[in-house]
Amino acid sequence: MLSRRSFVAVAGAAILVDRVQAQTAPTSHAPTQFVRISHQGKPAIARIDGDKATLWSSTSLADALTGKGQAKTTTIPLASADILPNVDANAKILCMALNYVNHAAEAKQPVPESPLLFFKSQEAMIAPTALIAPPAIYSKLDYEGELAIMIGKEALAVSVDKAWDHVAGVAAFNDTTARDLQDVKAGQRTHLDWFSAKSLDRSTPVGRFVPVAHIADDLKARRTRVMTRVNGEERQNAAIADMVFDIPQIVSFISTRVRLSPGDIIATGTPPGVGFGSGRFLKKGDVVEVEISGLPVLRSVIG
Repeated sequence: MLSRRSFVAVAGAAILVDRVQAQTAPTSHAPTQFVRISHQGKPAIARIDGDKATLWSSTSLADALTGKGQAKTTTIPLASADILPNVDANAKILCMALNYVNHAAEAKQPVPESPLLFFKSQEAMIAPTALIAPPAIYSKLDYEGELAIMIGKEALAVSVDKAWDHVAGVAAFNDTTARDLQDVKAGQRTHLDWFSAKSLDRSTPVGRFVPVAHIADDLKARRTRVMTRVNGEERQNAAIADMVFDIPQIVSFISTRVRLSPGDIIATGTPPGVGFGSGRFLKKGDVVEVEISGLPVLRSVIG
């Protein structure tokens, strides 16, 4: 059973210490970055090398992130590469809800006593360079900048202290949400319909994946920051120290419910500052940037 250690941190001095220490040192070199592309009509893995994409011999992002495969001789100008959604075939996409205390407060929701999750469809996922262009059935489109992790090794009922062994890569993630589709009335009660709000076709970009080792020290020290900008204006900025449940707890908890497989993606929750809290929603032409300290910025345009 998952402990509630995180609630002690939220309520007491531990989280204050984490916040004081939550200043991430700048990365001294560009990280290795992997994407999925279409090459000769088939999905392929490529490593980003400056303005070029170098084909990789691995057949999945999970394999590439865990050190399997090697560079091929074929390179493609990045500007002309056909970038695909960074999701391996058959991968699950799981997302944490209300995993930052202050985000729960702005959503007027209680803080969960155990991890609260939902699934996102593969059809919702788009390439990091693609327009966010869901079906036009919404009126209140919102951003949610998040840190995403990719599983590299099967996990079933793993302990918290072993959870990092199963994480292969990290990336920026925008859990784009149609707020006006989220609440569903049923008699006198209102239910949250996360499927309709968060699984709209062509709604969710995930950035280039980087091997977890690149920022492992900051992740484990909980110094990594999640930042979101809309048209250059900062809307979100928080350290993962503010998470209710940290990454090892999340992986361990999920693995007691469902087997995690290589390639599965877990979005770890969004910090406060979403448009819902201020009433400022996205409109066509807006530029949303999600930045995870030490990782490539995920930049998307609303179509």
